[in-house]
Amino acid sequence: MKKLHYILQIRLAKDAVFFGPGVRTLLRLTDEYKSLNEACKIMNLSYSKALKMVKGTEKNLGFKLLDRKIGGLGGGGSSLTPKCIDFLNKYDEFEKELTAKASEIFDDYFNEFFNS
Repeated sequence: MKKLHYILQIRLAKDAVFFGPGVRTLLRLTDEYKSLNEACKIMNLSYSKALKMVKGTEKNLGFKLLDRKIGGLGGGGSSLTPKCIDFLNKYDEFEKELTAKASEIFDDYFNEFFNS
């Protein structure tokens, strides 16, 4: 029998949601492969959709996420801006801290049903 658990997903919003697990994954993959296009392929996401996600997030955050280099002899690529890296690290830490607190609260409410 599977253990009861919760699922917590953090999304950031202003008028509408603009950042969450999908955009984070896109940015982390872009960083890993140094290519937004490669990240799109891995996520099975169209490049135009990914670009729209990045642009929407940049607009809402008020800073650039990617430094993009257009192709040529050495090929193109994308890298995360220092501010983007800082933002992602803070988002990850926030999620980690929030998850730890949520786990404590979850246990406070539901442990009695499983430890009797």
